Amino acid sequence: RMIPATNKAFVVNNLVSGTGYDLCVLAMWDDTATTLTATNIVGCAQFFTKEDYPQCQSMHSQFLGGTMILIIGGIIVATLLVFIVILMVRYKVCNNSQGKMSNVSNVYSQTNGA
Repeated sequence: RMIPATNKAFVVNNLVSGTGYDLCVLAMWDDTATTLTATNIVGCAQFFTKEDYPQCQSMHSQFLGGTMILIIGGIIVATLLVFIVILMVRYKVCNNSQGKMSNVSNVYSQTNGA
């Protein structure tokens, strides 16, 4: 995350209890010689969160990811099925309303005399 140079402290959120973390702070500046952004490591720290820390709770990523994929896939499949059923109903209604062609009982043909 980008933090302005004027900030001397920051807060790290959404940590999981009983997990180890590596936190590194980098300094960034514009290098006028290469016209690229240069970085330099200011320092790194390793820390672990406590096992029983109620504020650090993890959402099960498998639950969130798998469930969301199933829900979105189910919505797509249901939408397609409804669309297909609507098309089938419209096709049957339109074909039945036209009815069969009427039978011609009296046919007269005219020739050109040849």
